[in-house]
Amino acid sequence: MNLKSIAGKIVNYNNSFFGEISFDNKIIDISKKKFVDNDSIIIPGFIDLHCHGGGGFDTMNGLESIVEMSNYHLANGTTSILPTTLTDTLDNTFKALNGLSKFINKNKFNSNILGVHLEGPFINSKKLGAQPPKTQKPNIEFIEKILKIAPISVVTIAPELKGANYLIEHLINKNIKVQIGHSLADYKCCVKIMNNNTIGITHLFNAMSGSDHRNPGVVSAALNHAEYAEIICDLYHVDQANIHLAHKCIPKLYAITDAMPACGMPDGKYDFANLKVDKFEGRALINGTTLAGSVINMHKTFKNLIKINFALEQAVAMTSFHAAKYLNEIYKGKIEKGFDANLVVLDKHYDIKKVYLYGQQVNPE
Repeated sequence: MNLKSIAGKIVNYNNSFFGEISFDNKIIDISKKKFVDNDSIIIPGFIDLHCHGGGGFDTMNGLESIVEMSNYHLANGTTSILPTTLTDTLDNTFKALNGLSKFINKNKFNSNILGVHLEGPFINSKKLGAQPPKTQKPNIEFIEKILKIAPISVVTIAPELKGANYLIEHLINKNIKVQIGHSLADYKCCVKIMNNNTIGITHLFNAMSGSDHRNPGVVSAALNHAEYAEIICDLYHVDQANIHLAHKCIPKLYAITDAMPACGMPDGKYDFANLKVDKFEGRALINGTTLAGSVINMHKTFKNLIKINFALEQAVAMTSFHAAKYLNEIYKGKIEKGFDANLVVLDKHYDIKKVYLYGQQVNPE
């Protein structure tokens, strides 16, 4: 057995200590040590459950593009990812995802792709955000056809749509996670489906009914009842005060990028969802006013959480552990004996030194 080892400050969601990790594709042993490389911080690999692109590549452009964008995020520490679709026709979605199941099965220990997040097309046309105007009524046939070519892990849906209840029940029966998003649902509608079900929330605060004191909507339901919710932490989509508020209210809040293809690219003009997007100063805008998806990766997300005064352990929980728990990925999101050796090694400034995917160093020195 060809064991590797790394030493430094080991940080999990619930503790941290100095020690050494021995691993192959799994973590074999962890030993506490007093005298180790104090400049190294070792954390679980980042997990991003909502990502449209990166490095110039777009989920909707087919398998090769999906693999390239996932590799971009892997090089930046994301060892588990759900490529995320845009609202589009069945034909276009099928073309985009065709071959993904075969690729994942063939590259189980060489890829960071876990499955797919369908963000639409079953969303409210009045809460599109940067989504294309190609919404559809909830449709079980759409889901079944996509399942033939790609493993669906998460579906974002507006629960107020006619027929949504039947689709939600169908998805839950297939162990597919359901999230409320791009929705104008009222509080009662949300709570009705959240009772007795683990229902997530898509990019909390963005593209949803809010927390009006007389007409509470998705935000109020999430803050009062959600166990899990995703949130964009680029510090443009959501103010830091509301990130902290959500963290206090939602036990297993986790960060996502919602990254678009311009993530990792120079400032300039880009196409996204058939729209012209201007990327500048860390954000992407449509017509100079409307935020598109983010241009942040999970590493930058982690650093932002530290910047706005989250503890290291809290930042780890929000960038790996809670997302792993949500997807029932029982061997990811934590540095523990028997877990996958998906690891990120940071320096004292939280810049990446090394990334390991199932024990193999990514872009080895």
